[in-house]
Amino acid sequence: MHIDRIIQSVADIIAEYPDLNRSDAGILELLELILRNNDFEFDSHYYLQLIAVGMGRRFAPSAANIYLRKFDEMAMSGFQIKPKLFCRFLDDIFGIWPGSRESLTEYQNFLNGLIPGIRVTFTARDEIIEFLDTHVYKHRGEDGICRLKTKVYFKPTDTHQLLHRTSFHPAHTCKGIVKSQFIRFKRISSSYADYRQACGILTHTLRHRGYTPATLRKEQRNIWRNYDTTPKREKPETEIKKDIIPVITYYDNFHSRLNHRWTRLIWSNDVFSDVRVIAAYKRHKNLKDLLVWGRFGSAPIDQQQAEDEDTEAMLDVLMYVITRSP
Repeated sequence: MHIDRIIQSVADIIAEYPDLNRSDAGILELLELILRNNDFEFDSHYYLQLIAVGMGRRFAPSAANIYLRKFDEMAMSGFQIKPKLFCRFLDDIFGIWPGSRESLTEYQNFLNGLIPGIRVTFTARDEIIEFLDTHVYKHRGEDGICRLKTKVYFKPTDTHQLLHRTSFHPAHTCKGIVKSQFIRFKRISSSYADYRQACGILTHTLRHRGYTPATLRKEQRNIWRNYDTTPKREKPETEIKKDIIPVITYYDNFHSRLNHRWTRLIWSNDVFSDVRVIAAYKRHKNLKDLLVWGRFGSAPIDQQQAEDEDTEAMLDVLMYVITRSP
């Protein structure tokens, strides 16, 4: 992505969708300021990035979509043969081609000539093909109609290194990891057989990471039978949203018990009857936190000092609760 073209692409779409309450000149000025002044240090040398968007910029995905807007238009309607389906997610494209392999090669060369520096490489398959974490395959039903179906695709490098069950984390963390994976499998799988196959691969790995087979099978069945993957319409906001009081402590044997008692104490106080209380945890400082810090920041504070400050903060809230009690 060339910087000049990024700025011009954003300017074009701003002009196409005018807004009197928007500072167009200010947006473009700030965009150019960020793009042309992205410097970094490596091996005691300073470098200025001259092309593309700096890593981690929040606007980078939107800028990429705007940058490729004309590319998408030409890809769908600019060639002599138009694809039956053309979908792009950032730098991954999925499509259905109605022509021959030779015409597909010509189409690829056509796309590679649209924008300098933007090149695509096609992988063409007749029966099944992978796209992101999905396998798309042809399935001919009993009615004789061929339909596209999907199932989970695991990359060859995927080792399923999910959090070990005996790792020192709250119990709901491990449960949430398993549940989220099974939900993802159900959303992708077109049939129960595809879903069961994906779950079997994950379950086989998790059995060696401290998870019990019975628990995994129970969660697997529960997700398939009871979890609704259909899009839900947004419900009108009829209820008043409650303010939230987070109770945040370190996760260890002492602080977890303190967290529960502290939460119950707040719940039992009528002063906070219209407030939602949630329990949360943070990790202790590890060796990396003590040894590594930014050059322009202060050195990491002592562990005992950090815990003392947290204890003082908890005492302040407890005193606040006590003093406001009826």
